[in-house]
Amino acid sequence: AYHMTKSVKAAHTLALIYEYPQQSNNLVPIDVYAAFEWFKAAAEGGCVPSMAELALCYELGCGVTQSDENALDWYMKAAAAGCSSAHFSVGEHYEEGRSVRLDHEEACIWYHRAAVMGEEDGVRGLRRLEE
Repeated sequence: AYHMTKSVKAAHTLALIYEYPQQSNNLVPIDVYAAFEWFKAAAEGGCVPSMAELALCYELGCGVTQSDENALDWYMKAAAAGCSSAHFSVGEHYEEGRSVRLDHEEACIWYHRAAVMGEEDGVRGLRRLEE
């Protein structure tokens, strides 16, 4: 479906199937490299959930060489598109100084945005920095 229509939804679904076998009733084995490629295709096509998943692949080195810089770039894109968990992840990068300067104030701003959007991790991040 993707190759004929360039459907980002199809690409995202394929990525999920390769990343999480339960999506296919365990008929398709885990293939993190294929998942990465499909998340990338969908993210580049504007699929916000795939942007966040692609960022996580870069952050963890799952199916690709680990890169905090690429992870942050995709988290920023996902956050700009309204992904609450991506706001939290950008905050983590600032809190830990990964590919950006260590900046707890900036981390608080991102955690607050995530919390306002209903992301419980954002609330936990704010509490952690409050201590």
